[in-house]
Amino acid sequence: MSPLPLIWKLKRLLNIGSEKKSKEAIRVVDNVVMEMIGQRRRETATATTGLNKSDLLSRFMRSIEDDK
Repeated sequence: MSPLPLIWKLKRLLNIGSEKKSKEAIRVVDNVVMEMIGQRRRETATATTGLNKSDLLSRFMRSIEDDK
C-alpha cells in the first residue's frame, strides 16, 4: 500500500504499521489451520468414516506426509 518500495521495506524490516498487522493476521490463520488439521487427523485416526471424505482438506492431507 505504500507508494515507495523503500517505505514498504522499512516497515517490513521494523515490523510496524500494516506489516505488523499482516504478520499477526497470518499467525492467527496459521494457528486456526493447524488446529483444523490436528482435529481432522484425530478424527481419521479414531474413525474409518474420515477416510472416505472427499473435501479439499482431506484430499490435501492424503497427499502430504508432513502437516507443516
